Amino acid sequence: MLNKSSAIRLKAEWEEQRAILLSFPHKHSDWQDLLQSARKCFVRIIKCIAKFESVYVCVDPRDKKGLELVQKSCKKELRVGNVQIFRVYSNDIWARDFGAISIQKNGANTLLDFGFNGWGLKFRANFDNQINRALYKLGVFENLLTQDLILEGGSIDSNGCGLLLTTSQCLLEANRNPHLSKQEIHSRLLKIFGLKKVLWLENGSLCGDDTDSHIDNLARFIAPKTIAYAKCEDKLDVNFKPLEAMERELFALRDENDKPFRLIALPLPKARFYKGERLPASYVNFLFVNNALLVPTYKDKKSDKKALQILSDELPHLKVLGIDCTTLIKWHGSIHCASMQLY
Repeated sequence: MLNKSSAIRLKAEWEEQRAILLSFPHKHSDWQDLLQSARKCFVRIIKCIAKFESVYVCVDPRDKKGLELVQKSCKKELRVGNVQIFRVYSNDIWARDFGAISIQKNGANTLLDFGFNGWGLKFRANFDNQINRALYKLGVFENLLTQDLILEGGSIDSNGCGLLLTTSQCLLEANRNPHLSKQEIHSRLLKIFGLKKVLWLENGSLCGDDTDSHIDNLARFIAPKTIAYAKCEDKLDVNFKPLEAMERELFALRDENDKPFRLIALPLPKARFYKGERLPASYVNFLFVNNALLVPTYKDKKSDKKALQILSDELPHLKVLGIDCTTLIKWHGSIHCASMQLY
């Protein structure tokens, strides 16, 4: 089923951006035990992004120390306007999933505010679900339209030309939109985003992922007809079989013209654990910013280097930089999960 409407377009992440939205970690969240290292990580991320474009940082009004840290650490960036701080309440840092999703509608940027319920009622989201409307009231967001659908930004990926990549496991999870069938969700996606085709993956998962297989940890467009994906080489690894099945699906996928995609395999970093639990570390969780690609690294010298080299070779027009995300992955996310681009 193809949507012939050209009035709506879901942009690709590599298109020119206005800013990156972040939410600073605070003690009233799951980060209390890792707060110092999480804040250091965020400061590094803020300062890195600010070299390429603006950064909008949400700081919880209860977090006086966090505010002071951002103001002190990013003094230069704040002075020149590359970093802006907004005081809004938050539950957590995962801006990818509560942040507004941008579309181009009749030539103008429009922000869509989908419902966010903590990845299918797994975690508190009462504040996070209101952040987009809070930013709208502050005048940060314009043209904000509320949608009657639960949808996280990490669960979809766009090539900017009418194709959307997603997973059945996430979008059909019972606590998100139980009143809608797969076909109904499919139709809603086509209409909301002006799509030509939705590409559903039935396989693919990483041990420790509590998002029900977000696509942004598994397979991502890096060009309109090129997909980078996570590949496991170790047959004894618990991730091997689901990723192998996903790889077969990716090779079988066809675009709107019934043509196959160019596929780029990225290695998995060595297994990482926190409190006895396997973590869903993936290099696919990279972040496009203006003129650069920020790639998560996990202190795995061999695999980090290989992933950075592969992406550098594929995207020679971008500056490919590694960002240490060993702290973020302890709570099951990485740099893409913690950010949302605005156009």
